[in-house]
Amino acid sequence: MQAAIAYARSKGVLTVAAAGNSSTALCNDPAFTSEGICIGATDRNGLHTWYSELPNKTDLKAVSAPGGAGLTSCDDDVWSGTSMATPHVAGVAALLYAQGRTVDQVENAILGTAVTPGTGSRGTYTPTYGYGVVDAQAAVTS
Repeated sequence: MQAAIAYARSKGVLTVAAAGNSSTALCNDPAFTSEGICIGATDRNGLHTWYSELPNKTDLKAVSAPGGAGLTSCDDDVWSGTSMATPHVAGVAALLYAQGRTVDQVENAILGTAVTPGTGSRGTYTPTYGYGVVDAQAAVTS
């Protein structure tokens, strides 16, 4: 998997990978050991979900996105977890590629414009959200 992701990157493709849904402190593979961005999940209030891995990896390439969370049931939330959060970031990457950006520019825009809940800061890494919750509008206008 690492070789495939490295090959894709060498061809200008940004990989985004779900952090995982077992509530641990680190991204699962392939997100942890690859060049891709690790994606954690937030609930409908924009806060880190109880089940999502914290989006932490050694290269700090991580953000969060909406993934849903129900404390007792999921009836009023998205059921898919980090697998739902990841396509949000892939969609933002697609918008950025459509603007003619390179893989590095796409990655930098996603990481640099994500917003940290509670502080409103952008491009600041935290263990709970990575660089923050992906912000499509901010990314495409950056």
